[in-house]
Amino acid sequence: MNHPLDRRAVLRATGAAALGVAAATALPATSLAAAADVPVFGHGVASGDPLPTGVLLWTRVTPTSESTPGSGVGPEVEVRWEVAVDAGFGVLAATGVTSTGPARDHTVKVDVGGLSPATGYHYRFTVGGVRSPIGRTRTAPATDAAVSRLRFGVVSCSNWQAGYFAAYRYLAERGDLDAVLHLGDYLYEYEPGGFPVGTYVRPHMPPREILSLADYRQRHAQYKTDPHLQRLHAACPWITTWDDREVTSSHNGRQAQEGTGARGPAVPLTCKNAAGIAQTSRRLSTAACSLLAA
Repeated sequence: MNHPLDRRAVLRATGAAALGVAAATALPATSLAAAADVPVFGHGVASGDPLPTGVLLWTRVTPTSESTPGSGVGPEVEVRWEVAVDAGFGVLAATGVTSTGPARDHTVKVDVGGLSPATGYHYRFTVGGVRSPIGRTRTAPATDAAVSRLRFGVVSCSNWQAGYFAAYRYLAERGDLDAVLHLGDYLYEYEPGGFPVGTYVRPHMPPREILSLADYRQRHAQYKTDPHLQRLHAACPWITTWDDREVTSSHNGRQAQEGTGARGPAVPLTCKNAAGIAQTSRRLSTAACSLLAA
């Protein structure tokens, strides 16, 4: 029997630590944002919510220079995704094509199934002949497996303005993590200077407290440009949960709704289960939960 693992259970077990569709257009490479010196995959790649036979894959594409985060403009595009056993993509485990556009802020989220338990994979995306960086992911152990060890990186409270995300770099350099657990506050909603952290290393964008869906999309995208965050997202799957900063301090009304709407497409997590009920992540097996509490 599986049991849900909530944020407080993880904190107790591990301690807090440093976390009708429009037709798609197949664009030629010369028409992509790369031709205008805007990286097509400038927000990196990510995977998350690993199951024994599946995992979520994520990226954001910038097909034209006008298709900036939160802009609501740009074409519908087709994005090919591939999952391989080897880094050279000589043996494909799964592949497919999906579409994205301004309604999803040109984000891509693919729920890949049919994989093997406790297995490492490589993945990448392609749009208009341009390939993304290669990411690495790993499926969870089988639900009835005798698991002797799982190793997690545990992170939380990542405030762009307070400094660079060196903790993400250290975790990415380890190369031995099964997953990263982010316990919440993946981003902060404050305006520049609005959070008392002392010296501000780099300002938030947009330069105001974020309130609208477009604001949240811009802020999520800004965080995704951090090279250490990109590196750790590409190194292993993440399992994320919520705190208040993802939406607004202490959660209030309309602002919380806009933040929730932006977070769903912006990170590799499951927002609804098979019954259509909202949830923050898929469930870990009893074996995994017992290891966390050991």
